[in-house]
Amino acid sequence: MRLGRTLRVGRLAGLALAAGLAFRPPAPAGYAAAPDAGDTLRVRLAATREMERRGRAGLSGLVVGYLSPRGLPPISGAIALSDTGLMFRSTDGRYAITLPVVGPIRQSAEGRWRASAVSLAYVDDALGHPSYLFRVDGGVFETDTPGALMEVAAHPAWLDSLGSTHWRTDRALVDPANDPAVRALLDAIAGGAYADSLYAIFGHPERTVGVVGERGRAAGRLGEYVASRDSLALDPGRMASVDQLRHTLAHELAHRWQARAGTQLSMLWKGVPPIRDPKRYGYGSTSEQQAEAAAFAMHFLLVTAGSRDPASDAPRLDHYDLLVPGTRTLARYFAMQPAFREHPLRAVLTTGR
Repeated sequence: MRLGRTLRVGRLAGLALAAGLAFRPPAPAGYAAAPDAGDTLRVRLAATREMERRGRAGLSGLVVGYLSPRGLPPISGAIALSDTGLMFRSTDGRYAITLPVVGPIRQSAEGRWRASAVSLAYVDDALGHPSYLFRVDGGVFETDTPGALMEVAAHPAWLDSLGSTHWRTDRALVDPANDPAVRALLDAIAGGAYADSLYAIFGHPERTVGVVGERGRAAGRLGEYVASRDSLALDPGRMASVDQLRHTLAHELAHRWQARAGTQLSMLWKGVPPIRDPKRYGYGSTSEQQAEAAAFAMHFLLVTAGSRDPASDAPRLDHYDLLVPGTRTLARYFAMQPAFREHPLRAVLTTGR
């Protein structure tokens, strides 16, 4: 692949990958806090008392941080809080989404109840200071200045008096029963410029990209890579966005590279801690964490391929690595490959200068 094309692909892919869903089925809302979040309960109890004193007037403000929408790599931006929802807008203004403050009213044998739309998952000190990670509508929002978001996560009693909201329903990217449309979409994604960028690092499978079979669907898989046949399959009929499809492709191609560079990857992986978040894909599986880290690393390199300020953009990688440890390691390794030899962050990533 020509270098010029690679960097052009990076700029285009950076815009397209700014939002989307995780490559596995969306996780349900209302996650429980991580069991090792030792200080979380004390912080939330204190926030609850303060919130009760302040009431609905406390539901305001702007919280700066990074949103990982349903498992995808983080997007820098800010959440504006109000009693009508949490509006997240990316720093570059290209992505915006409204997240619910509280779930819809439900009825059960015990009476009426509402699920939490915002909860504190855990606090992480990996970046040298406390980073607060919140569950928000199936995604994760990370910030070091939680402000009023901490109060919302405490779910004060008055929060249940807000107007009823409903969880978003995602539309399928393509009708799974429309075989020609599914095939056309797969051909477009596998033969496009974005895929060329991935092939430059992970290699190209021998077989044409296929569709996940019934057994894979029954197992909940949106993508599969079979090393013995060097074949890759995707299921766009159960995805909600092109971004989700692209992330799935990157993850499965990373498994291809993993199968062929096992020894090298083992050396690179020394000292990489496991994923801490029990709800993030790859938790408890080194193989899946490595594939996710590879997909995250490629995302970072592509979205920063047009960077005009490498010194400012490089620290963004810390937030990728916070969610999926190993991302920094693989981003540095990929940056040394010929496909990225003129990447603006190459020197920063590989030499620290």
